[in-house]
Amino acid sequence: MDKRLNQIYTLFMAIACIIVVVYAFKSAALIPERMFPGDTEVAISPVSETIDSDDVYHATLDASEIVEAGGCLSFTAVTDDVWVYSGDDLIYECVGSRSIFIRSTGTTWHFVRISDANKPVTVRLEAYYERTKPPAAPEYSAGDYYNIRSMIIVGSIPVFIISILDILFGLIMIVYSYATRRVNSGRSKMAYIGLTALLIGLWSAGETNAMVVLMTNRALAGVFAFLILIFIPIPYVMYIHAVLWKKDKFLYRIPIFLSFLDFIVVISLAVTGVMDLKETVIITHLTWGVAIVYVLAAAINVLRTKKSERDEMAVFNTASMLVLIAVTGLEIGYYWTGMRLQNDVWGRVLILCYIVLLAYNNIVESLKDIERGRKAEYYKELANTDAMTGLANRTAFNHDLEKLAEEKEYSIVSMDLNNLKEVNDTKGHQAGDRYIISAARIIKKAFGKEGICYRIGGDEFSVIIKKPESGAITSNLIPKLEEGIRAYNSSNPSEPVTIAVGFESKTPDSDRSYNDILHSADEKMYENKRMLKS
Repeated sequence: MDKRLNQIYTLFMAIACIIVVVYAFKSAALIPERMFPGDTEVAISPVSETIDSDDVYHATLDASEIVEAGGCLSFTAVTDDVWVYSGDDLIYECVGSRSIFIRSTGTTWHFVRISDANKPVTVRLEAYYERTKPPAAPEYSAGDYYNIRSMIIVGSIPVFIISILDILFGLIMIVYSYATRRVNSGRSKMAYIGLTALLIGLWSAGETNAMVVLMTNRALAGVFAFLILIFIPIPYVMYIHAVLWKKDKFLYRIPIFLSFLDFIVVISLAVTGVMDLKETVIITHLTWGVAIVYVLAAAINVLRTKKSERDEMAVFNTASMLVLIAVTGLEIGYYWTGMRLQNDVWGRVLILCYIVLLAYNNIVESLKDIERGRKAEYYKELANTDAMTGLANRTAFNHDLEKLAEEKEYSIVSMDLNNLKEVNDTKGHQAGDRYIISAARIIKKAFGKEGICYRIGGDEFSVIIKKPESGAITSNLIPKLEEGIRAYNSSNPSEPVTIAVGFESKTPDSDRSYNDILHSADEKMYENKRMLKS
């Protein structure tokens, strides 16, 4: 089930990426021209502020103050269409793209060049969404553009750096989980939390004032942010399920299913022109709410378990999650109350600390898993290896023999050492051991590159070759074995080696069982043994 969920998640993420890329290309031509002035920042108070009967905000400012400060008026507005007049002349306009995904301007910093100190400056704001009417009065400042812009960027650098660190730690965990996928049983958990950290970092970086200033296509930034929000709960819920509530077989699927449904619904509503992503964010927040409920339920499940049965990692995750939930709740609360803190350092520091500690604990845990895996592999290899010769043993042979039922073409070679008992009786068991070891080396040299060599008894050896045309391959290897025996005996005339050999092959058009093939190989080996003795 989890594998299928991963495939679906990957598909939906791919669709989201395609939407962002396509939207980026289509909206590139829609980016309005903007002026980018500024220097020493001075707070500017409006001469007057009014809201008319149509819920349109009007503010009048003293142009001479702006010109004296540096000639650039700056302020920020959230989703509001903006017009700025010098006297009766329109000198600046910023309206939403009215695209299917984001119709408003999004959160935008506005920089307006004011050159005439004698004409009053009028700022007009009109909220696009009914929920945000009337527009909130912005805070105005004036100065040189470069100074104002740099101060805004510098002010958000701590949060931006934290976001980049989230991204880096996420990438590290994803890469680490992939690199250790063969030996790390906890690789999925690492990948889930790594993906969560990566998405949180991308979203957080996009929400900083630095990116609001630098990324002028605010509609594209909005699409990117809203789509990321949809996908964050999925890997995190998968992580919580894997770490805290493995026994749960159903509940974790609910927030995951709702996130997929959220994506389908918001994209459908946007494409059909009913609501854009900004208007449907309530659906995403409700989905987050369900995910938070699941996380709380998982935490309660941990707290209800007996103290002796609690895992240290689970307790750490439970405590950390409560902090994370509080930060998430504050973020959602700030959004709906209009008190959004784009440069909220402490909330993001807490998230970063949580991610760093998770990364550390998961890597330490995975290293322990890898070490346990290595030990298990070592003991498994030890259990399947003949101690004297280093070849695979009878246990491995029986296991591999059964797997031949799935193969269409293979060869089995049966071998037996002649006169081993005589060597043991006349020259001693040490000479017999040398006989066995020498024979094993000859067999390994002849067949080792094409198949697996086994010592299956005191003087019995076998080879399994699973390759196309295995019969022809084996036929060519038998002379190689015989040549190896002759070469050894020439160098060791006092302890000659004699090996009886026989083989049988299964072809793709044969329906013989592996037992039949083995029996035929044994029969041919015994026939060769009788011939050698005679």
